[in-house]
Amino acid sequence: MRLGMVVLAAGLLAGAAQASDKEPCGKGMVCASAPQTVIDALQAAGYKAVLTKSENSGNPMIESAASGYKFNIFFYECEEKKSCGSLQFNIGFTKEDDNTPELANLWNRKMRFIQMSAEEDKTLNVNYDVTTVGGLNQKNFADVIDWWAFMLGEMNKFFKENPAKPAKK
Repeated sequence: MRLGMVVLAAGLLAGAAQASDKEPCGKGMVCASAPQTVIDALQAAGYKAVLTKSENSGNPMIESAASGYKFNIFFYECEEKKSCGSLQFNIGFTKEDDNTPELANLWNRKMRFIQMSAEEDKTLNVNYDVTTVGGLNQKNFADVIDWWAFMLGEMNKFFKENPAKPAKK
């Protein structure tokens, strides 16, 4: 009986993890299913936002900047390059010998919201994933942006205190 419940729960969670957002984005909401709402919210918060497409997936992508860093916002859980369900704020750093799993793990142990990973080719990636199924209200999305910008500032301090040499801008 327990095994059956575990399998059922896992199936339900897997469905939620792959959820695209097919419903229209509500008025005043920010939704990955409506990229212009993300752009408008970023611009309302004072950030530049340019809509483009991911070279890898063809899904929508936004280019922006905060705290002296350029970053991208990738759209995920998309069906046919639209009806997306989540966003990933992402910044990548060029190859450096100091970009190690140990450095990323040090960051990840200290910080809550954004995750750092060291790739095999010695590049670093920093990600902040946000689901928008059903939409985020403007205040919630402004908080998402504030956390991202704050954590980028914290990352700048972290790199000054640690041996990594990230490429800025």
